[in-house]
Amino acid sequence: MADMTKTTMSTYLAEVWSMLATITYRQTTLIWPQMDHRWEPEIGVGMGDTVNIPQFTQNVRTDVSKRSTFGTGASLTFVANTENQTQLLVNQMAIQAHREPVEMAAQKMPIYNTLLAQGIGQALAQQMDFDIAGDTSNGFDAFTAIGTDNVDVTEAIILQGEQNLNDVLAPQEGRYMFVSPATRSSMIQIDVLRNQLFTSAIGGLNGQPANGFIGKIFSLNVFMDADLKAGTSGKKNFIGHTEAIAVASQVGVTMVGDLNIEDGLFNQVAGYVIYGFKIVKSTFG
Repeated sequence: MADMTKTTMSTYLAEVWSMLATITYRQTTLIWPQMDHRWEPEIGVGMGDTVNIPQFTQNVRTDVSKRSTFGTGASLTFVANTENQTQLLVNQMAIQAHREPVEMAAQKMPIYNTLLAQGIGQALAQQMDFDIAGDTSNGFDAFTAIGTDNVDVTEAIILQGEQNLNDVLAPQEGRYMFVSPATRSSMIQIDVLRNQLFTSAIGGLNGQPANGFIGKIFSLNVFMDADLKAGTSGKKNFIGHTEAIAVASQVGVTMVGDLNIEDGLFNQVAGYVIYGFKIVKSTFG
């Protein structure tokens, strides 16, 4: 039997391990799929690490002209386009690496590498969710707080969050709420919220459309996530809209590996993902 060379190891890691890690990464990310991914196609190999997102100030009712006399030809009023730019920087990398003595290959069970690859994808997904939930500049923690820390979430608080979205004309589709396991246990004791969460799926539609989805309250799709940022006591929940935060990341987890002979005989493997996120609509959360 031929030796496992560095070249063949690299091929194995890239084609097999990456697929396993990527599948787990996609299955276990909760927050990331709910964000605005429209700008990801602007980031490609050799295209830099910055996306300039245009925001137009004239997209409002007051810049619309009206007329009520027909048959005289339309007189147009042209609006001066004013464009602001928000920069989305893809400047973060999450990495998990493992190293083991080569003699482990003779001892470990066949599924060991599979489980290891899946674990890398899971860990990276949790890190990405944690980053966006806890970031004080462009994540959940940068938005205006409602409610009181260490006080159970009530129906009134949820209605206030929904009203905030209504006041800024946030579309009904794409609204979400992320809650911690403790908040979910608290909310489930409120009859009106429990009844909302356990409403049956319409027709034959799947009642589990996304990871962590536990139901719907009013216009909000509710997700439970243990990777939310900690407050003074308990974790900080979030109500928002898909368009609030723009994100961009590589499609899957990249796996690399080699044989280390400098420090001994070690098989080394690492998985990484590159990403970035930016608040685009600060009133949508």
